[in-house]
Amino acid sequence: MTIPRFSGTGIVLSAYNLLWKAAVPLTRNHKRLKEGRDQRTLTKSRLKPADIWIHAASAGEAYIAAELVAEMARSDAPAILISTHTRQGLEVLDQKLAEIGATHATACYAPFDAPSLMEKAFQSVSPSLLVLVELELWPGMLATAKNNKVPIAVINGRLTPSSFKGYARARGLLAPLAPDFISAISKEDAHRLAALFPDTPVEVIPNIKFDRIPRLGNTADGCPTLFPGAVNRTVYLLASVREEEEQEVINMSRGILNRDKTALIAWFPRHMERVEPLCRELEKNNIPPMKRSKCEAIDSDCSLIVWDRFGEMGHAFPQAHAAFVGGSFAPLGGQNMLEPLASGLIPVMGPSYSNFSWVGDDLNEAGLLILCPTPDEAADHLVRLATGQENRQEILKRFQGLIETRRGGTQATCQHLTRLRLKS
Repeated sequence: MTIPRFSGTGIVLSAYNLLWKAAVPLTRNHKRLKEGRDQRTLTKSRLKPADIWIHAASAGEAYIAAELVAEMARSDAPAILISTHTRQGLEVLDQKLAEIGATHATACYAPFDAPSLMEKAFQSVSPSLLVLVELELWPGMLATAKNNKVPIAVINGRLTPSSFKGYARARGLLAPLAPDFISAISKEDAHRLAALFPDTPVEVIPNIKFDRIPRLGNTADGCPTLFPGAVNRTVYLLASVREEEEQEVINMSRGILNRDKTALIAWFPRHMERVEPLCRELEKNNIPPMKRSKCEAIDSDCSLIVWDRFGEMGHAFPQAHAAFVGGSFAPLGGQNMLEPLASGLIPVMGPSYSNFSWVGDDLNEAGLLILCPTPDEAADHLVRLATGQENRQEILKRFQGLIETRRGGTQATCQHLTRLRLKS
């Protein structure tokens, strides 16, 4: 499908391109977008010809993209390009591709979504398939794929009711940009996605995130301690805390420290640019922090560490005694509560977890997730879990039993992608 220049969608895309041309010079001083700007503007491109172009917006989607690459790693593997918007996403991709020895795959920052830039990018890559992880509807990328007759697949798709309402208002403009195939992580998501794109085949396929969880007995070990000198301390891990909830989590941290005099709090911000402002805010609240990069040994005066190194949180869960998962004390939909469970920790969250309702409801019902309306209640539960007698192996068995029937999404997704690529 070629989008007519003077159709409603074509006119909007022309205006969209002009807006990007005006906006791109302003990105020189943007705290996130200035990183990799030469790649984003294609002045120093890392784009390479590839059979499949996978777009993974950030770190969470990057892990999913890496699972797909690993599944397709064989002697006749297609060449794969993975793009991402964030430094964290690129770090995940570089690390994971190196770990699996994926010489058939490369990673880079995604070009800015200006249709004129995207056209140059597609000419460089010349993909036979575009894959969008979860739901990243970038008009420039989609329109360029359509104009170049490149099939589009949305995989691991999810669409919250509130997001659906927003997209539905632009349904007429989105129609010419519709994907050629969508895999959804739940029946509810499939229903909303099918309503948004009525002419696109939609299939429910298990969430690829389930395949990332090690089976019982296969958990990686041998990681050096991330908490040197804290042998007799109780470690509380605060995972993926977002800016909008920082004050609530500071109040929760104060509650933990008041209840447990051996407490050591490891605070992992969701975005690294929050490290400096967060440290200043903690100082104002009389909780002097240390930074992970300055923390060669932990003495008794240290009660809270702010993590300023990316990629260590997964290794920290097995070394922690209790875990809070962020994005949940503000209406942000929550972050990934599966990660602590994979280490035998029952996650504690605030009331917001709509992004993970596809599994959170079942975890809550099974007693494998604790939702708290207030920071004080969350502090109570975290101290109870950390100082109690919860058996981590028993928690792992319960968790593994719940998810075992939900594995297989990676393989099923790759089968669909192979069919679409060969069909094109």
